Amino acid sequence: MNQAIVAALIAGICGLFPSGWGMAAEYKDPGVLLDKLKESKLSLADGIKQSEQAQGFATSAKFEMKGDTLMLSVYTAKQGRDKDSEHNVLMELIGDATAAAWGPKTEVFEDKPHIARSAMHLTLMQLSKLSLGEVVKKAEAAQKGTVYSAIPAVRKGRPVVEVLVAAPDNKSVHLTIDLLKRRVSR
Repeated sequence: MNQAIVAALIAGICGLFPSGWGMAAEYKDPGVLLDKLKESKLSLADGIKQSEQAQGFATSAKFEMKGDTLMLSVYTAKQGRDKDSEHNVLMELIGDATAAAWGPKTEVFEDKPHIARSAMHLTLMQLSKLSLGEVVKKAEAAQKGTVYSAIPAVRKGRPVVEVLVAAPDNKSVHLTIDLLKRRVSR
């Protein structure tokens, strides 16, 4: 299947989510999250690495607030990058990022929105030779601060990862990393 067709299919899947599952909807009060990031015992890259060692290929990752607790969430595909979503186990590892050791709980997705979203993330990452960890490293090289979200998306018909970085001035910086051209843009 060519990349234009895949991108069109993925764009259709994105239509399942009323808000487009966009970055703005994800962080209603980013100030609280940005303040809490300082309490994390691990980086997004550390969480991705740990998740991949335990539960397969990482397809997206983010820090988020659950009440007053800073959580790290990583979506994975248990059977890896080479198996399509229909023949994979799509799951989330989520746990308290401020604990001495990150001990995430694992949830295998069974509901339609999570399955569709995680299938889209896997498909987009399959279009690239970059891993999610490599995407985070590119973002860290392009912008000083703490990377706190790396979510695959389709922008202008292209597979990208939308990355959020907490800059040293405690403001959020949005970067887009093109998964095919491997370029970072603001």
